[in-house]
Amino acid sequence: MLMNSSKMIFMKMMVISTIMMMSSMNLMFSWISMELNLISFIPILTKSKKMKDQSMKYFIIQSLSSSMLLIAMMINSKIESPINLSIMITASMLMKMGLMPFHLWLPSIMQSMSWKKCMIMNTWQKISPTILICQLISIKEMILPMMISLIFSPISMFKTLSTKKIMAFSSISNTPWMMMSMMISKNMFFMFFMIYSMINMMLMNNFKKLNINFINQMMEKNKTMKINLMVNFLSMSGFPPTIGFLMKWMILQKMMELSKFMSMMMILSSLISSFIYMKMTISIFLMMNFKKKNTKSKNFSSNDIPMNMMMILTFMFLKPN
Repeated sequence: MLMNSSKMIFMKMMVISTIMMMSSMNLMFSWISMELNLISFIPILTKSKKMKDQSMKYFIIQSLSSSMLLIAMMINSKIESPINLSIMITASMLMKMGLMPFHLWLPSIMQSMSWKKCMIMNTWQKISPTILICQLISIKEMILPMMISLIFSPISMFKTLSTKKIMAFSSISNTPWMMMSMMISKNMFFMFFMIYSMINMMLMNNFKKLNINFINQMMEKNKTMKINLMVNFLSMSGFPPTIGFLMKWMILQKMMELSKFMSMMMILSSLISSFIYMKMTISIFLMMNFKKKNTKSKNFSSNDIPMNMMMILTFMFLKPN
């Protein structure tokens, strides 16, 4: 009971820190908000014994990125050096968010997490750094790191069988989309974040219920389960006519006005992701499986496919300005 109450307190602190970040008017207050978020998330990570080493790794990486941001603030207050400042802020935020080339810590830490903590890491923990980096860094300065994350994270995904690492690389490839939606408008960011969170929740909930930690374990499941997981994977990559495609299509319409080159990179990333997801799931779907012990699952719900269709119809009438 005490553990549950303490967990609720830390979860509330995380929400408060994000609200503080959204309402922040200066850089120092933003830094304090992110530190409060870090302080509240670390105890949630350390609930299990096997996560103590990984939580220490997470703390060191986040502390290092926060220190770089603080040093950039101090340099800005003493010397007018916008180039050095933007480089330091960009590097600190890329490290904090786990984007390439500072991404190696994210898959390794998520591998040891529970699915609930992976969900928090992939969604809620992205909000504050995304807001700050979009406020301080221009789109031209972010093109190179976003392009690297968009192209190389789907390729890295192809080399692993771990579902948690796949979700980590998927998060890396979708974060530039999240940042672009924030640069376009707050309404666009809110809609993209809600859709992205729903897809993550459906995928991770199914992985948890079916106890799927590696892709080859999908072979033991029945055809309905495989189709359901494949639809959610394709929705994550933005494959038409899923809800993920609808949201990315709206972002691309606006992005063509800002940067056509970046738009082409985003399209290429989605194509690579869709190809990898289809190759990964269809190959498993077509394999003959003679094991019958796991063909039925009482806890499995196949409502995710109609839910995807319902979300498409809903968001067709909620196109942001």
